[in-house]
Amino acid sequence: MSTNENTAQLFRAVVRLFVRDQRENAGCMDGGQTVRCHILNELLRETPLPQQALVNRLGLDKAWISRAVDGLCMEGCLSKEPSQRDRRSVMLSLTAKGKARAASLNLQLNQHVEGLLADVPPAQRAALRNALQTLHAALSAPDERSRVKCQK
Repeated sequence: MSTNENTAQLFRAVVRLFVRDQRENAGCMDGGQTVRCHILNELLRETPLPQQALVNRLGLDKAWISRAVDGLCMEGCLSKEPSQRDRRSVMLSLTAKGKARAASLNLQLNQHVEGLLADVPPAQRAALRNALQTLHAALSAPDERSRVKCQK
């Protein structure tokens, strides 16, 4: 096994364990569903947002998103309004209650990461931050050709 394969496997293992750990220890500690937490997090970053954009960003089934959005609306965390540009489109916004819930969730998730990073020796934190910035830029690249696609 090559060094690149070892690094790839290690990276995938770390991401998988991190996501699992956040779900178990920090994600939606208020009893909410994971999908709802993802929605709150996305809308905390950008609101209002078309519901279809949320579907695209989260890469989840439209029906799952719709049910979760309806649940968050019933809880008073979201509001849905027809788009001014396209009446077929629905714009989602956080309510005051939704902003407070999303901010609380965001704080919990950040504290979870800070706790994990406490185990990284201080001398390695700058290198880790640089590597994460590089990965973030690669994953955020608008040029889809810069990404390697999985074979179907």
